[in-house]
Amino acid sequence: MRRGFTLLEVISVIAIVGLVMAMAVPRFSRWADAMATDRATHELMTFYWQARTAAIFRGTRVRLEFAADSLRAAFEGLTDSVFLVRPGPSRHGVSFRSSRPIIRLYPNGFGLGAANTKIVLERGTAAESLTTSRLGRLKRWR
Repeated sequence: MRRGFTLLEVISVIAIVGLVMAMAVPRFSRWADAMATDRATHELMTFYWQARTAAIFRGTRVRLEFAADSLRAAFEGLTDSVFLVRPGPSRHGVSFRSSRPIIRLYPNGFGLGAANTKIVLERGTAAESLTTSRLGRLKRWR
């Protein structure tokens, strides 16, 4: 009666597992990059819409400050009042580029000098792009 495995059987199994892993790891990496970029994009869009809604409801100009490590929104007046702070996309390992680091919104939600502001979020092979309009809209490009 035979017990155990031969060296040839063990090496064969390890080689097969290695081949399967070699095929699965790049796909998992692309999937993880896409998921992190998508999540960072959703968080940035939610932040933008919360700040825009606050500008409309309060009837006050709002300043949005975008950075890789933080997102900040402040009511503008004689003294600025920061009312919304969120962690930036770097929390998910996503790189961040913006054509304007500061956007202002009028009390009616329109952008003040925000037309065609482009925000790019990237990680690995995944990339998302957001563009603002002068009307205060935010468009997502995939």
